[in-house]
Amino acid sequence: MSTPDSGGSDPRNRLADAADAGNDVALAIDRYVRAKSKAPDDSSGRGYYATSAGGILARWYAWLADKHVDEFDILGGDRGPIMMRRYAQYLARRVSGGGISASTAETYYNVVSACLTYAVRDGELARNPALTNRAREPLPDANADRADQQFWDEESAAALLEFVDDRAHDAIDEKGSDAVAEARDRALVYVLAYSGVRGAEVVRATTDGREGRQGLRWRNVDTDDWQTMRVLGKSQEWETVPILRPARPALKRWYRIADPPSDEWPVFPTGHAPSKYAAVRDELVPDLGEDAVDDLLAERDVDELLVEHDLTPPAITTEGARRLIERLCESAGVAIDGNALKPHGARRGLGDTLFRNDRGVAQDVLRHRSLSTTRQAYQHIEAEETAERASDLLDVEPDT
Repeated sequence: MSTPDSGGSDPRNRLADAADAGNDVALAIDRYVRAKSKAPDDSSGRGYYATSAGGILARWYAWLADKHVDEFDILGGDRGPIMMRRYAQYLARRVSGGGISASTAETYYNVVSACLTYAVRDGELARNPALTNRAREPLPDANADRADQQFWDEESAAALLEFVDDRAHDAIDEKGSDAVAEARDRALVYVLAYSGVRGAEVVRATTDGREGRQGLRWRNVDTDDWQTMRVLGKSQEWETVPILRPARPALKRWYRIADPPSDEWPVFPTGHAPSKYAAVRDELVPDLGEDAVDDLLAERDVDELLVEHDLTPPAITTEGARRLIERLCESAGVAIDGNALKPHGARRGLGDTLFRNDRGVAQDVLRHRSLSTTRQAYQHIEAEETAERASDLLDVEPDT
């Protein structure tokens, strides 16, 4: 699987090859990951942190190698803080492009910094270039993410779902199978509300070219029972996601209306005409020539050309999905604290509801590796419950 970080090769394989060749940075990464493993001499016994850190560090190494800076004699010199500043700027661009959150960027940077600190203790480096203020300065403010933990409360979610239901039903009654946008939009809102997915797992991340970050495909949806789908998770592994019962009718109806010509089509294709035109040009111009393709696009419907030439349209982007939800909220008159609902708020809202009823189910649906992660995300609920239990024990009536 290729990634933009690796220049066309798997970063983990690239890191392993570099370690085999004796590259000092690659070997230091391997020693660090082994040190953080539950069973350092057995890679199958790695804990979650070690596995996650291994992926982050492999992509960082590939990023460095693409810039011909993958030796400690460079990182430990005057260029070290500059290169880490460039890495921070790269992460900031990914945040601004919607590929990752500011808190995720901070996590990536901190994992790299921890590895470099380990290399200092191991005698490979005299100092950690990631710790300088100059290097860290471009990182986006992760506290802004944490201060904006919007979640879809039950009332707001119900209002938005009712709106997209009515909108889709009216459009289908009027236009039948031509109610493409309305059926797609309803399916997207329902999948966000009732699956626990992250937006980048089902729509297209413009800064991440990997398979699994280009939009959910129909081949990864269980179209027999409509109970599960497969996505590339935050763990960087393919994960099975439950499709909860309320989302199934909207998704099934959208499948019938979309009538995808192949299982490779995105579940949530873009409605942005220029993006579809670009997809046709990219595929057909090399064979037919630019003038011939322009003539085709002038004479024919772009969607017909996509089907006729067995081309797949791009999926809606993370930014496009955010703007779509904003427009739907504006039309529905739905807001939380004066703001439109945000796609990731659906996951938080579902987790909030499930956690109040069953901790284990919440962990499973959100795909957290440990219950402690789920409890940390919803610690406010446990604090509320503790306050009530402790108050009951006091047997003191409040002064009204």
